[in-house]
Amino acid sequence: MKFDDHLILTQQFAHPGPGVRFRTMLTARLLEDRLQKICLAGEAGDLHFSKGQEAISTGVCAALRPTDHMVTHHRTIAHEVARGADLYKLVAEVLGKRTGFNGGRAGEMHISNPDIRHAFSFQLVGTCIPVAAGLAWALRYHHKNDEIVACFFGDAASSNGQFHEACTIAAIHKVPLLLVCENNGLAGNVTKDKYLPTANVAERMGSYRIPAKTIDGNDVRFVESSARLLLAWIRDGNGPAMLECLTERLCHHKQGQGDIRTKEKLAELALRDPLILEAERLGLSSDAQTTMENEINAEIDRVLERVRLDPVAEVG
Repeated sequence: MKFDDHLILTQQFAHPGPGVRFRTMLTARLLEDRLQKICLAGEAGDLHFSKGQEAISTGVCAALRPTDHMVTHHRTIAHEVARGADLYKLVAEVLGKRTGFNGGRAGEMHISNPDIRHAFSFQLVGTCIPVAAGLAWALRYHHKNDEIVACFFGDAASSNGQFHEACTIAAIHKVPLLLVCENNGLAGNVTKDKYLPTANVAERMGSYRIPAKTIDGNDVRFVESSARLLLAWIRDGNGPAMLECLTERLCHHKQGQGDIRTKEKLAELALRDPLILEAERLGLSSDAQTTMENEINAEIDRVLERVRLDPVAEVG
């Protein structure tokens, strides 16, 4: 089947449990809000949050099979939530406690969580992509199964040499790799005119003959259906594909670093908040949203109460 034939099937995909997608995004948002307060209180380091970008991790992870794999950049808390991570172990890891997935030594930027097939997260920009390509190569040529690797990265990573090396290898060997570009138009506080010579990242993929689709990354339903299409294409043995999700980061690049954007600009961008858009689509009342928030916050309270009593990570 040709790539374009896959694309015309969009409307045939069901979107089960849309309310579940909203709850997943809300859980990531509320957890990061709480962790932000902990950072500001000096009880945690400078974490990287995904406020405004939750539809991407939620939509793509909903489309993945349990047997598929995930590799991420350093902004990875929302991806862990979207993939179904144990919140207690996740928070423990992020806050450097021995009860975390990796004994509290990985933090947010080096997580490996086999329970949800989150292979790795990476601190250095672009590093996740060649590793994901290598893992995808192993799945096809060593394990010889139909599993896929989804690799999440930012638009600025496409200007990193490792990105181009990985795309070359992935395309030549037709590895089962879904490249997920979270395009928020920023590299920290650096604007895209300083690192992206093309209109978007998808434009670059023609050089590798890797199919690429650019979509609204704030529409969780469209992210999920688009991911399902590309995953079907990849699973048919056609090689890698890229999903470029246009979005806005509604928070600092990381806690402890300022933001070049004005409050007025952030307020304008917040009109495209994926949580607001999905709540409107679902017709969720303010009372229904408050009830859900209270339930999630109560769970986060229980998690933090346990984690605060846990021993810190062993050093050395």
